[in-house]
Amino acid sequence: MEGEKVAHTAEHAFVGALQKILGQTLQVRKVEHKKDGSSNTAFIVIPQLDIDTVVRAEVMVNALIEEGRQVTTRTYPSLAEARNANPTLRANEERISGGEVRVVEIAGHDVTACVKEHAGNLQECGFFLVTRLSKSGGEYEVDFAVGRHAKEAAVSLSAKMIKVCSELGANLNTVENTARKVRLEGESAFKKLKALSREKLQSITPAEESGSVRVYSGVFSGLADEALQEFAGEKVAEPGVVVVIANAGAEGAYFILARHEAINLDCNKAFREAAGADGRGGGKPHFVTGVVKKERAGEIVAKIADAALRQLG
Repeated sequence: MEGEKVAHTAEHAFVGALQKILGQTLQVRKVEHKKDGSSNTAFIVIPQLDIDTVVRAEVMVNALIEEGRQVTTRTYPSLAEARNANPTLRANEERISGGEVRVVEIAGHDVTACVKEHAGNLQECGFFLVTRLSKSGGEYEVDFAVGRHAKEAAVSLSAKMIKVCSELGANLNTVENTARKVRLEGESAFKKLKALSREKLQSITPAEESGSVRVYSGVFSGLADEALQEFAGEKVAEPGVVVVIANAGAEGAYFILARHEAINLDCNKAFREAAGADGRGGGKPHFVTGVVKKERAGEIVAKIADAALRQLG
């Protein structure tokens, strides 16, 4: 496919640019292409890759495209001979089964062993744009677009940036600092909310029966869901404890049902029976999270807490 051919060529130019900037040989584990040619993903094995380096490589690739750097393909009887002839050869040996090896060279820039079809000149790529960078384990996923798709993505990203500036009350020169300030303020506010949520949760008094089971239950509003998770996890580490709590939010009530691992209670079953069609969620037999209707949160919590005391007390 023509789109895949130019995308693969642009990927070679991009990785070659990264190698020049970083001063090291990189391994590309694989490259994926969407059928419609709108997006491509290169999986690059590297412990650290920042956006500034990616942008520098992106600029270098587009300069090579504008220059019209030549792309040539040669075939060698084996990988060893290909390496002898091309000391800087980049090759994913796991994907080379043996026999003849095709080598693709972007003049004065990159030499790679590859079985794919490539453009004869980088000008055919038109324009190169990285659209996403993310890390997964010991490798980075780099999404990119080429040619018409890259230009369309650039217009879309530009429009989104203008909208972000408008929402933040910033301009292109100040948007990064403004976004950073908003993030820090949000993190600070969340820490305060989480601390207040912990204080509120600690006020729960457990219901007891025969001293063998303690059920912590309650319905709250506006707390941090993360604080509920931590509270439940800490409590059910204690023998004989069951936790049934809900936290009402804008679109429903976040719900947790958990118990100590030695207690004979199927939390999934208990949640389904009590919430019915008004609840959705699940998890492990000893720890379930979900969402229920706000209007029924108190009823569902009370129903499960009472059932737990009757069954386990």
